[in-house]
Amino acid sequence: MEEDKPIDPNLLKRMMMGDFSSAFSSPKEIKKSSSPKRKVELDLHFDKLFPHGNSTPANQRLPMQIESLKDFVADCRKQSVTSAYIIVGKGDGILRSKVKQELQRIKIRNSEVADPPYFGNAVKVYF
Repeated sequence: MEEDKPIDPNLLKRMMMGDFSSAFSSPKEIKKSSSPKRKVELDLHFDKLFPHGNSTPANQRLPMQIESLKDFVADCRKQSVTSAYIIVGKGDGILRSKVKQELQRIKIRNSEVADPPYFGNAVKVYF
């Protein structure tokens, strides 16, 4: 290769995308899933769930959020979702503890998500 010529950026892109990485497999042999994976998540922030619920008393908000969680779990099971994210936010941790109690009650495995983009403000559930 001549050192005077610059490297073609399109060639570099193709190399990074794996066009030249394997001599034994052809594009026809690579199987792609029939449906793309999508991230299933529920944001339990009250203003996201109920945009017009500003006049709802504070003592009624948590039960409404837990009811939304139950509906979400039922929908996920109905659609055969294997995992999902429940965004609980920072706050005082009251919502997080209630969510974990409810998930434990209905026997759903879960773990806290410390990775981006949630940074500990979400719970991953496994159905």
